[in-house]
Amino acid sequence: MAEYRHLAKPRPEWIDFPNKLPLGTRVDRMSRERRPISADPTLSISESSVQSRDGHQIPIRSYRNIESIDSALPLFIYMHGGGFVTGSLETDDRTCRAWAKALDVVVVSIEYRLAPEHPFPAGFEDCWDVVEWATTPSAQRALNIDPNKGFILGGTSAGGNFTAGLAQRFLSHALSPQITGLLFLASSFCHPDVRPDAYRSQILSVDEIDDAPGLTKSSIEYFWKKYGAPKDDKRYSPLLHESWRHVAKKAYFSICGWDPRRDEALLLGKILTTSGLDVKEKVYPGLPHGFWTTCPNVEVSRNWESDVVEAVKWLL
Repeated sequence: MAEYRHLAKPRPEWIDFPNKLPLGTRVDRMSRERRPISADPTLSISESSVQSRDGHQIPIRSYRNIESIDSALPLFIYMHGGGFVTGSLETDDRTCRAWAKALDVVVVSIEYRLAPEHPFPAGFEDCWDVVEWATTPSAQRALNIDPNKGFILGGTSAGGNFTAGLAQRFLSHALSPQITGLLFLASSFCHPDVRPDAYRSQILSVDEIDDAPGLTKSSIEYFWKKYGAPKDDKRYSPLLHESWRHVAKKAYFSICGWDPRRDEALLLGKILTTSGLDVKEKVYPGLPHGFWTTCPNVEVSRNWESDVVEAVKWLL
């Protein structure tokens, strides 16, 4: 969207990344690494698995506040980012802990299968199998959850892409209880080549931003080729869905200004608003795609973490 171009003006410390960041800034590179769970006396954290339709065991990690260990809590299913090709349960472990510490909610993080070893639609369908399982009485007993109190889907980047498509499928399958909230963090919603004609003039950032750290139009194409999804498949380009009514009650968008995916998120926020959802968004001008994952310890990332804790509190 032309009126949002000013949001892409880089913050000075992020130009020539990472050379101008504050001295001592930790820069994390996303990987598939898995580590043993680091204990936290305030949290109950456990790992288990959900069987997929093809017999694969999908790892999940659940988090809850130790003070509410005996209470059936709302559910928040979370999916990490990584361009469909990298990432793991470790990628957003820090943020999942922050949600569980601050809020009465069970956070379930999914380690879906990754491309290119497991191309489209393996990752999406893994996440769907977990979502569908979570609606069953056996899952609710195992996790001690009550989705009738609140049921959130959310994710970062590729995980946010899954979130949109899963919400649409959940609605079409008429499952219950209803999804109450959607959380989109630096998410993608459409391959650039199949932008709907009605919205093409509003999705400009993907063409204009090709110099940011973290994600560029060139890397979007790289990840798409590895993933192997048909460009117009709505599981990959959920923006192609014609109706968004009743997919949830609320939606929250965390949007990076210096991100080629920026305009898709701003547009979907408008579409969801006109579809009757209560929508909030927070834009971070001059910051690149997923800056909080790359540099978790800088001040703006700590502020972002506080913002998304409040966002999930609002979604509940």
